[in-house]
Amino acid sequence: MKWIDGTDFGYYVLCPEPYVAAWDGSEFMDAFEDYVGRVTLAGLGDVPVLGGEALPVTYLDHRMTFVRKYAAEDDGGLEHAVDQATGSDGWTDAFEISLGGSYRLMDCMVAGGDVAESDTIRVHIPEGRYLVRSLFFEAFSGDQFLLERLVGI
Repeated sequence: MKWIDGTDFGYYVLCPEPYVAAWDGSEFMDAFEDYVGRVTLAGLGDVPVLGGEALPVTYLDHRMTFVRKYAAEDDGGLEHAVDQATGSDGWTDAFEISLGGSYRLMDCMVAGGDVAESDTIRVHIPEGRYLVRSLFFEAFSGDQFLLERLVGI
């Protein structure tokens, strides 16, 4: 499982691959949210921005879920725990968004031309409309994670 760990600022963007080179790091300024927000990129529409504390992040593609380590030592058993969390009634609906195509999950503060491929996670999302949902949960052995999930609508 690949994790990225951004700057101390703690914001990540799901940047469309064609826009990565043009990303200058200031686009997210309208998305100051505790957990998840969105910004509009000219000609490309809205994209999600994961906000809050500076936490390592990964993406579970077949679960369409972004996972951030809040208080965790490792990720063993994480996918199973995320599967169990999908049935939780603690999810908070954030917003609806249209997405589709290839994206790079990357630190918001780094200009696209300066970001190394090793500091991004490639994400492919099927074309569609999604509800973004958030959940803070304790997975196992006291490990805590913050989840943002894309649910097709």
